[in-house]
Amino acid sequence: MKLTKIFARTLFLSVLCIAFLFVSCKDDDKGPEKVDTNPIVGSWQYVSVAPETPGANIPVLALIPTITCMKDLVFKFESNNTVSALNCDIAVSAMAAAGLTIGSQTKWEVVSNKLKLTNGALVSEFPITQTATQMTITVNTVTDTTKPAVNAVITLKKI
Repeated sequence: MKLTKIFARTLFLSVLCIAFLFVSCKDDDKGPEKVDTNPIVGSWQYVSVAPETPGANIPVLALIPTITCMKDLVFKFESNNTVSALNCDIAVSAMAAAGLTIGSQTKWEVVSNKLKLTNGALVSEFPITQTATQMTITVNTVTDTTKPAVNAVITLKKI
C-alpha cells in the first residue's frame, strides 16, 4: 500500500512537472512586425491641390486658400502601415468632408497604383502616382455616389 502511495505521488509530481515545462516553454514571441518597404513610407508635405480637369469648377477648392496652416500639412506614412495627418487639423477636417479621411486608426496600403485607406470597416481607394520625391493623390470631391466624379489632385513632396 505504501508503495502504491509513493508511485501515485511520483506519478502526480511527474505530470505536474511536465505541465510546468509545457507552460514555461510556450512561445511568447509574436514574430517580427510586418514592415512595408513601399517608397510611400516617410513624411509628405502638402504642395497644392487642383482640379484633375483644368478649368473644372470645384467649389470646395476655393476654401483651401482660407486654411492658413495648409502649407504645414504633413502626411506621415509609417512602415507598419499606419498613417497620420499632422500640423493642420482644419485641413484634416476639410479633407474628411471631401472624402479623404485620415484618423488615428487609419491604415494604408498601396496596391496597383492605388492608395487604399482603411478606417475600421470603411475602405477607400485613391489613384496615386509616386516618385522618390513627389506623390499625387486623386480624390473624388463629389460625395453623392449617384453623381459623376469630379476629381481633385493633391500634390505632395517628400520631406
